[in-house]
Amino acid sequence: MNKKIYQLFLFLLGSFYLFSGTIKIIDIDNFLYLIRSYHIKLFIYFAPAIPIVEITVGVLMILRKRVKEIVLFSIILLAFFTSIFAYGYFAHHISDCGCFGGIDFLKMSPLVFFLRNGLLTSFSLLLYFSPIKIKNDTIFKLPHIFIIAFVILISIFFVGTRTHIKDYLKERPYTFANIDQYHTNEFINKNINETILSKYISTSKDSTYLVFIFSYKCPHCLSSSIRLNEYIKNDGVDHIVGLTKGSRGEKRFYERNIKPQFEYKSLRYIEMSEITGFFPLTFYIENDTIQFKIKGALPDYNDFKELLLKK
Repeated sequence: MNKKIYQLFLFLLGSFYLFSGTIKIIDIDNFLYLIRSYHIKLFIYFAPAIPIVEITVGVLMILRKRVKEIVLFSIILLAFFTSIFAYGYFAHHISDCGCFGGIDFLKMSPLVFFLRNGLLTSFSLLLYFSPIKIKNDTIFKLPHIFIIAFVILISIFFVGTRTHIKDYLKERPYTFANIDQYHTNEFINKNINETILSKYISTSKDSTYLVFIFSYKCPHCLSSSIRLNEYIKNDGVDHIVGLTKGSRGEKRFYERNIKPQFEYKSLRYIEMSEITGFFPLTFYIENDTIQFKIKGALPDYNDFKELLLKK
């Protein structure tokens, strides 16, 4: 390996870490929610530090500082990431590594993840055992110190201001076996201000509402969204409010293909998990009180009218 190839490999590896860490910070909620699914609280405490570490490693590689030490650390880091994902995949059937947050086109299958990390580890080993040495890689001039300090501090700032560890340490208030009972106890016949829904919507006593809780990509959610457009056309209720979760790519697909005629807002994954793990779910509200729920796909407009008459 000549020096130019060595430096190219170092730059590419550093760029990977820098990009991976930056994307995790941008989409920190998706990353933390994924880490939560490993069911090990210790992981949640350490998770916010991972993108900061990745960015620091990337900057040091691109600046070519402390090359041998940072490449050795890269080998350890890749082994750690690969082992953690292997545990999640085989123990909890987690198929998303979360390497690049919620960017859909960068998501990869477990096989591609293992192949990619194998390739990155090979790069790191080649760099570590190469006889090539970077001149003055232990000398940090003032511009280097400024760049490294700035990148670390700005990363800590964004992670710190966007991360609420306590939210991810809480257990779900229901299991999938008792979720219907949970909705009955916490929502049905309750004033909306007594429920968690009051954090996201407000109602008026003289109006009726449907709160449609959905995911951008589930088939029943898509068909129900089309039916909601029908409800709006026929003035079935006064207001329809949607609460959803999903990636930016899923949102673009949804808006392009469904063209919803109702307002909706995106919640963080952790916020949505406090309401339901089943989609779609719809609450009917009248007199500021949640009267009933519709679990699953919404009926057509005529069946919905009959449902209102029976309530």
